[in-house]
Amino acid sequence: MNAEKIRIFINGFGRIGRSAARIILEDSSFTLVGINDIYSFEQMAYLLKYDSIYGPLDHDMRVQEDCLVIGDQTVKLFCEPNPESMRIRALDVDVVLQCSGMFLTTESNVPWIQNGANRVIISTPVTDNTPTYIYGVNHKEYSKEPIISNSSCSANAIVPIFQILDKSFGIQSAMMSMYHSYTSYQNLLDAKHYSKDIRRTRSATQNIIPLMSSAAEATARFFPHLTEKLYAKSIRVPIASTTLYDLHIMLTGRYTKEEVNQLLEAEIRSAYGDVLDTTQNPNESDAYIMNPHSAVINLPFTTLVEGNLLRISAWQDNEYGYAKRLVDMAKVVHTRT
Repeated sequence: MNAEKIRIFINGFGRIGRSAARIILEDSSFTLVGINDIYSFEQMAYLLKYDSIYGPLDHDMRVQEDCLVIGDQTVKLFCEPNPESMRIRALDVDVVLQCSGMFLTTESNVPWIQNGANRVIISTPVTDNTPTYIYGVNHKEYSKEPIISNSSCSANAIVPIFQILDKSFGIQSAMMSMYHSYTSYQNLLDAKHYSKDIRRTRSATQNIIPLMSSAAEATARFFPHLTEKLYAKSIRVPIASTTLYDLHIMLTGRYTKEEVNQLLEAEIRSAYGDVLDTTQNPNESDAYIMNPHSAVINLPFTTLVEGNLLRISAWQDNEYGYAKRLVDMAKVVHTRT
């Protein structure tokens, strides 16, 4: 055992959990020590090895009893729905990545700490006052809380862009549309669905489906003056990966497209290069699969109406790019234990 490596446990081995595992396996700073989800170990191994979007993982792996052997690394596997029953103390876990989409409060994640983990990062917005950090925005303010939220994929894309614009130009209000790849919570074919939104009953592969989004609330956590002044809609489109953000922002002054784009490029070069990028290329969604940035701003699409109604467009791999930030935050919380 290499004590210098950050020891990661992943709870919830869906799209985000498996993307995080792929990133961790390629980063020598980490060792993956455990995975928990309520499906078979054989499927966990298979879905990690083979991915329809990201391709096969270049690692030999096999299930051996209750372990996943990846090369010379052994990962303990669990199939336990209740965190209180998890026996992980012997794994010496530094950080639990809570990727289940459940357990959205500090209280519900306390059992991980009680069972031996040092830190928990929740990979979604929370429903209580759990501290929320976004890498590249406020991660330097992390103050050793044992349980934090990494917010949402959309907030990780939008908030750093808003931070640049609000600091320099001032934001009065905004409306945000996310042309978002479909997710596993949608139906492949028309069928019953347990959501309150009846549109989720329709086939994700055959329809453009507008859904409500939590991105406005998640963004407002970082900009209290914009509470009740943000609106967001997630428009699910029939592709399996990447999101295009279409942000309509009312600024406090009047500016030109050139001023806005020059500011964005300068700020990204100086302070946001780890999380944001820009492009002049006429690319489509496939070009951003496995892009590690939280957002890639499409500069030619920047538009201003009457100098103060700004339109910004940006691309994101909403799974891989978000998982990359989740892993970045794992380094932050570990170094500040």
